[in-house]
Amino acid sequence: MRTPSPSLWRTKEFMVYYVAYITIVPFMMYTMYQASSPSRKEYGKYEHYLTDGWMLGRKVDMSDGQWRTFRSHLPAFALAMFGYVATNWVFRLTVLRGFFPGFLRSPASTRGALPTLWVAFGYASIFVAVLSGTSIVFVLVITGANYFIAKRFGGRRWAPLVIWAYNMGMLFSNECYKGYDFGRIHESLAWLDGHRGILRRWDITFNITMLRMVSFAMDFHWRVRQEQMASRQKIDAMAVDPKTDKDRIEHSCFREDYCFVNYWAYILYPPLYMTGPIITFNNFISQMRYPSPSIRRRTTILYGIRLVLAGLFMELILHTVYCVAISKWAHWDSFSAFEISLMGYMRLTFIWLKLFVIWRFARFWAMADGLDTVENMRRCMSNNYSLQQFWRDWHCSYNRWLVRYVYIPLGGRRTSVWNTFVIFTFVALWHDLTMRLLQWAWLIALLFLPEGLATWYFGKPRWSRKPYFRFLCSMGGALNIIAMMIANLVGFGDAGVEKMLEKIFSRHGAFFLPATYLVLNIHLQVMFELREHEYRREYEASKQRLAASGSEWEMAVSSGASSQDTVGKSSQAGGGGSGAALASAGGAKAVDAADQSNSSGSSPSANADSLTKRGGSGRRHDHSD
Repeated sequence: MRTPSPSLWRTKEFMVYYVAYITIVPFMMYTMYQASSPSRKEYGKYEHYLTDGWMLGRKVDMSDGQWRTFRSHLPAFALAMFGYVATNWVFRLTVLRGFFPGFLRSPASTRGALPTLWVAFGYASIFVAVLSGTSIVFVLVITGANYFIAKRFGGRRWAPLVIWAYNMGMLFSNECYKGYDFGRIHESLAWLDGHRGILRRWDITFNITMLRMVSFAMDFHWRVRQEQMASRQKIDAMAVDPKTDKDRIEHSCFREDYCFVNYWAYILYPPLYMTGPIITFNNFISQMRYPSPSIRRRTTILYGIRLVLAGLFMELILHTVYCVAISKWAHWDSFSAFEISLMGYMRLTFIWLKLFVIWRFARFWAMADGLDTVENMRRCMSNNYSLQQFWRDWHCSYNRWLVRYVYIPLGGRRTSVWNTFVIFTFVALWHDLTMRLLQWAWLIALLFLPEGLATWYFGKPRWSRKPYFRFLCSMGGALNIIAMMIANLVGFGDAGVEKMLEKIFSRHGAFFLPATYLVLNIHLQVMFELREHEYRREYEASKQRLAASGSEWEMAVSSGASSQDTVGKSSQAGGGGSGAALASAGGAKAVDAADQSNSSGSSPSANADSLTKRGGSGRRHDHSD
């Protein structure tokens, strides 16, 4: 570990930054509030997007369809999740203890359909039937066919091609036929289309299910391949009593665990069915057999409290800043470049906070049920300056899924440039079949290239040791933030985003853009110091753990310092590097750093010595959940 840099919080430089914060941030908030004021002449033209609110005597912006659906069905969703968790806990305290004491004493003694998934299997069937109505037939047929393909072809060298071809075909088919109609199959079945459940378009949320289908099929395929390289007993031994989350991911389950009961419970697991976070099949089954020690009652309760506060904060924003409605109205002629940019920023902030609340709602109920999943949105959108780190933090569980099932199988870092374009093309197609999202995907992929090159060049010790290095980092990071905002507005903004960008970059923005760039540089210096503050705490904690031997601690520090020079970490830039043009937030050298981080897993292997290959490829792979 490198030695942390001295704190800058009390320096004269940062005193200037504090003054900038306490003047600029309130002014930004006031400007956004005024731009959404009912007294503005534009208000009446987008007022039809608003509904009656309950805060501050103002209306609330409910023009986003995804948030409107979640908010309007929130009581029903919460009641359904409470019913599932309560039923499961009663089952575990009564039936499981009374009839399956052997499983509780020795979880490995029961293989195949796990008793801990009986309630999930039954409740999930009812839950999805209520949500999708008669469309559950399509869900059963599609998921059942995937199960058959996995069990029939798993272990064969060309099995991944069949698995991916089927799942991508279903993804496109679901989109093209809008969830299918019974009337198209046969006229006599048309009456079934009138009973499609609460969520008629079940196919919209089925994209998440598709990721779980691939996870089951590929995990089973790799399990069978492992049996071709080592004895079954040796592979099974790796699945017993995992010590870390990494073990749960990379160690295959027992062969009998890849059964339909476990598969159905995993695919339709109620807390995570509609939104995720995404968890691999291996990890899911491992936690159902050996509960994660990270789940504690106090932690879950505090998590729920934070979720409620985040929801209230979202309500406050939607009552005071009508950024979604104004974006949908998409007439920017009467707004200044400053107001337009703030509305664009708040539009992206809304998307972040919307997904933040939805994903944490799902994760909270999974935690209440005893299942630990990866946390999405680990950092606020305004607290990311590296493109690589931004995407690793945004939809973290999806990123790890991509690393495990797409990035590494395609060659990992050996073909990282090609992989980046392939992955983001898949991400765009997975979200929606539109050219706009493909343009967004390719633009994001292109932005990875200068960041990777700059990380390689400026990450060398001759740069990172310079006293002005952190200012160089902030200059690149500011450009990165602007580029990310533009790319995401292109991909996820509403109609009229071209007009918005045109006005920002016109002569009207001649003063605004340089001022924004300066403010972003100030913001980045604070972010760098915040990262370094986090590292100081980590450093002190590690120091206490290793303080048993002074010589060992000195060795660890000197060793870490040399390795830090190798990757070019900056002691002034939060131990991590720069933004768009310099380095990623964690000091990672390229996008494939995710497969080397301590949160990632390795390829499914029967043991650490002999099974370092996937399907006889002869190389060790790293994976994430």
